[in-house]
Amino acid sequence: MPKSTRSSSSAAAARRDLRSLLHVPQHDLQAQLAVRLERLGFPALRPAQVTVLSEVGAGAPTDVGVRLSDLVGAVALPKQTVGDLLDELEEMRMVERFPDPDHGVIKRVRLGPKGKVWAAEVKRVSAATEAKWATRIGSKKMRSLRALLEELASTVEDRGGARTTNGVRDHKR
Repeated sequence: MPKSTRSSSSAAAARRDLRSLLHVPQHDLQAQLAVRLERLGFPALRPAQVTVLSEVGAGAPTDVGVRLSDLVGAVALPKQTVGDLLDELEEMRMVERFPDPDHGVIKRVRLGPKGKVWAAEVKRVSAATEAKWATRIGSKKMRSLRALLEELASTVEDRGGARTTNGVRDHKR
């Protein structure tokens, strides 16, 4: 007797590795973001630009911004690369650099006018996508998924020092 489609797809899903399982919802969210941001006239950003922009928009209130040195550490990219990415984002009015009020030489970075709109849209589309997924799998399962992902993220993130790659601590450059 042939297997039903449901059990065949369940067996195929069980064979997927973790990377591919995490990629599917991430790809869905990224595709929805890309469509929405393109409709609003935002340029297509490279992944490294999105990483920097997301880090600038996270954390401290937008008026305070983030210190350039902290940004370099948070995105785990070389200082020159972060500087180049900030130049590009600043030209697009996505971010702006300004002197640190507590230290005249140190620079801070905050979202620029377009960056604030971008960040708001990312949050809106992310929330809408999460709600859509909740209707597909049920709100209780979605809450459980979110709680598990938050727990996993907190155990994976290294908040106190250098980031790790494959379990090996990266040295400061």
